Amino acid sequence: MLLAPRWLLPELNTLHTVATPVGASVEERVIKKMGELLRAGAVMLDLACPICNAPLFKLKSGEIVCPTHGPVRVVKTDSEAIEVLSQSVLDRLEALATSRIGSLVDSIDRAPSVDEEGRLLDELERWLDVLERVRRLKSLSVRSEK
Repeated sequence: MLLAPRWLLPELNTLHTVATPVGASVEERVIKKMGELLRAGAVMLDLACPICNAPLFKLKSGEIVCPTHGPVRVVKTDSEAIEVLSQSVLDRLEALATSRIGSLVDSIDRAPSVDEEGRLLDELERWLDVLERVRRLKSLSVRSEK
């Protein structure tokens, strides 16, 4: 039995899209996705997405999803909400650091001068430090859950 949650948090790193005709409104796409979820055996819950207010669905796997935003975590305490938000921030920061590192590597390849290359390498080192710290924090979080 699912208890009424104190918080409903969408998983920020996942978006689901639905194939619909070009020009279909957002509402039409959401309704189409809701129909697809029901046909796939999902159960409509008496909970709504905190972002778009669409009804949430429980999949056969037990996962709870919003037809607009994808997976949603249902949490019952403030500490659970903080943990989910913290994990989401770490995931986003890891993606940002990885993206910046890739861009910097490309820029270093095209650096017009040794001075510019040195500046880019310094910035690359800072982003590598950020990535290392984020991954260390994420691994600590995983170990503490066990």
